[in-house]
Amino acid sequence: MNSQAPGPGASGLGTGSAAEASAPSRIEVLAQIGDLDVRLDQITHHVEHLPERAVRADIESEMRAFAAEAKVLDAQIAELERQQRRHEDEVARIEAKRAHNSERLYESHLTSPKEAEALTTEAASLARRQTEIEDHILELMEGLEPLNDARAALAARQSEARERMNVADASIAAAESQAASERSEVLSARESLVASADPSLVTVYERRRTAARGAPVLGRLVGTTCSACHLEVSSVDYEHIVHLGPDELAECPQCGALLVR
Repeated sequence: MNSQAPGPGASGLGTGSAAEASAPSRIEVLAQIGDLDVRLDQITHHVEHLPERAVRADIESEMRAFAAEAKVLDAQIAELERQQRRHEDEVARIEAKRAHNSERLYESHLTSPKEAEALTTEAASLARRQTEIEDHILELMEGLEPLNDARAALAARQSEARERMNVADASIAAAESQAASERSEVLSARESLVASADPSLVTVYERRRTAARGAPVLGRLVGTTCSACHLEVSSVDYEHIVHLGPDELAECPQCGALLVR
């Protein structure tokens, strides 16, 4: 009689108790959601504060300085080139005038000595003026040479900076892609947990999380210390918290975070 095997009811009760013992509590599921939210925040923070972003900002600053320097050099070069073109145009007019006077001077019907003398005098004056202008053109060209050299060197520095910018951008893009992939995995895991969690607890958690604006809303009781604020709770509060039921909500008396214990 005493050796009779347990009936189906007794066997089912035993299986159910084991499942309940192994299943995480409602608060523990909420804590797992909280851990995933922390990971999501970490991913976002990591992407927003990549070292390459600081490098890129420094390069952008360099390029702004280069652009300002280039603007000054370009203006100086443009002004000297404008003066050079103006003088070259004047030389062309003088040469045309000299050619015209020379043609008149040697025309067969030119018989007036005074007119011939005037043309000769003007030709000499035009020649002197042309020489003066051409000397000034040479001075302008000499002034342009170091400016053009400086502009070419600056262009090389700008090109090198753009190459460094491209490297930084590529590194940022790779990190963002990796973060997006990881974020997708974490969000998928979070959705699964939310689907299995107590909707009322999730609502409380989400409401507190929105109000907290980044501050921790979940913590674990490690000994007598809240992991959210890293402060110890009093012995009275500790006794009250540890004697709550496994699915009863407990709050840190210091920071108000929901406690997992």
